[in-house]
Amino acid sequence: MASTAMASRATSSTAVRCGRRGARATGGRRGARAGKTRAGASELAAVDAVIDLLLEAKDEEELAKTVAENVLAFDQQMWMRFASRSDGAETAEEKTRLMEAAGKCMKLVEAMVERTESTIEEASSGVQQVVGAAADPASGEFDVPLKADALERMKRALETVAVDERMLNTIYAWIRKSDENGLDGMVHILQRLLQLYAARELDEKKTPLDTVIRATAEEWTMHFIDVSKDGYSETAFVKDLQRRMEGVVLNLPNGSYAQRVQAEYLKEIEDRGKEFFASQQA
Repeated sequence: MASTAMASRATSSTAVRCGRRGARATGGRRGARAGKTRAGASELAAVDAVIDLLLEAKDEEELAKTVAENVLAFDQQMWMRFASRSDGAETAEEKTRLMEAAGKCMKLVEAMVERTESTIEEASSGVQQVVGAAADPASGEFDVPLKADALERMKRALETVAVDERMLNTIYAWIRKSDENGLDGMVHILQRLLQLYAARELDEKKTPLDTVIRATAEEWTMHFIDVSKDGYSETAFVKDLQRRMEGVVLNLPNGSYAQRVQAEYLKEIEDRGKEFFASQQA
């Protein structure tokens, strides 16, 4: 009897625990469904907010500006919501407004995509042009590490192309792809291209630091020796470098590729300069 009672209590206890777990699991599923519902409603509200902005545009220029500012929102859900709101419109006028807005937005987005694709092609062409200049004129082969004559050809080629954020983005994309494919030579060439660009942008042709900035990395130590002989001290170097870094931070768009490339170049020069002046004190 005692065993039976204990078994009964154990079974009852187990049932209670299972019941609680089941309740928690059921509650969890309900919570998950509720969370998804809230998320879906929130996404729909965000889409509706963009559509409302588009409908409120006073003219074609304002509409184009609104589309450009929200271009990432134009996905399948956006077009389906346009159709849904059009089907559920209470008046013919509202339906027409929605359909016309959707049509105009579609044309604007298509035009933006075409311009973007064209810009990407131009950027890739520019990178190819500068990289190609590094190849030996006779053989067409790349000799890496690049020698002074190859770097000079790249520098001249760089003057013929417009280096903007799109081109810098393309260079970084090529570096990642080349690194993934084990093309160390191409990574070296592209990194040299970024250094040439940074040197061109940072060279003020005013102070001894500029002789270092415009030189190749292999020549930095030699130029530090020369300018230090002429009285360029570590204090002057640090002050000058700090001013250049502040200019990069304050004058270039925050987080831009231009800011990143130039800041990294100055950091490389800073490391080499500190190493040089430390060796002079040893």
